[in-house]
Amino acid sequence: MTTTVSAEFVKQQAAEVGFQACGIAPAAPLHSEEFPLRQWLAAGYHADMDYMQQHVDMRYDPRQLVEGARSVVSLLLAYKPDRRTEGNLRIAQYAYGDDYHQRLKDMLFQLMDRLKQRYPDFQGRPFVDTAPISDRHWAVRAGLGWIGNNTLLLNPHYGSYCFIGEIVTTSAMDRYDEPVAGSCGNCRRCVQACPNGAIVFNVESHCFMVDARSCSSYNTIENRDDSLPENVDTKGYIFGCDICQLACPYNETAPSSFSLSDDRKEAIEHLPLADETAFRHFAKHSPLNRIKYPQWQRNIAHASKNR
Repeated sequence: MTTTVSAEFVKQQAAEVGFQACGIAPAAPLHSEEFPLRQWLAAGYHADMDYMQQHVDMRYDPRQLVEGARSVVSLLLAYKPDRRTEGNLRIAQYAYGDDYHQRLKDMLFQLMDRLKQRYPDFQGRPFVDTAPISDRHWAVRAGLGWIGNNTLLLNPHYGSYCFIGEIVTTSAMDRYDEPVAGSCGNCRRCVQACPNGAIVFNVESHCFMVDARSCSSYNTIENRDDSLPENVDTKGYIFGCDICQLACPYNETAPSSFSLSDDRKEAIEHLPLADETAFRHFAKHSPLNRIKYPQWQRNIAHASKNR
């Protein structure tokens, strides 16, 4: 039987590694009221992301990912930049820096190494968009925020500008966090700001959902078609979209957590003019590696036509 781990120690080590927030929840399955995935799929809001229909039960229950799982450690890395790029064509702010997947994974392994030094029998698996586990909803369980009307995790201090990772472990904790009582109240700024009406209220689940078919972020990243839907106005975004986040009052007051250098800012602003070699060089270690150069050119053409 594994040793019970100190939650305070986990959080202290997480802060030293560089995470802005850490919360811990018992690894009991999520229920449909807090994670309405099946309703979202039934409505067809996943567009052609067929992978979201796979391993549905696993997305609800982390014990199917890690046998004997007893705890889920959720961690946030804030990314709000100290300034935004200029110009008519732009990318989402989360893509300003290097690819967050490797950075978070390295930090998670560092944290696990520290925990193993104190608890030699500590076992777990780190996840950063690498398995069917719902990062946002486990962060809610762990008391790190709530699901905003834009369907993103909303942390009361850092807003929705957060990367999320977790460690699913077989260790029990001496204390678990409770979900926070926050909500968006009557605020609908993100819903009203979306140029394509992609944030829709689902009567069955009594919450807002994103219809990917109308979402600029989905269309500029996940959509592999040769052209984008004529009725989707990306408002100049050629990779991802920040519009619903920029409208959020919590994001207005959130502190900056990433310094955008002059060189990086200039490189991003000139990227729409880059040839394929330059684009691939920039995208290699960036979230932009999610798309190929033809998609990039397609997005530019679509945004330019909209403008």
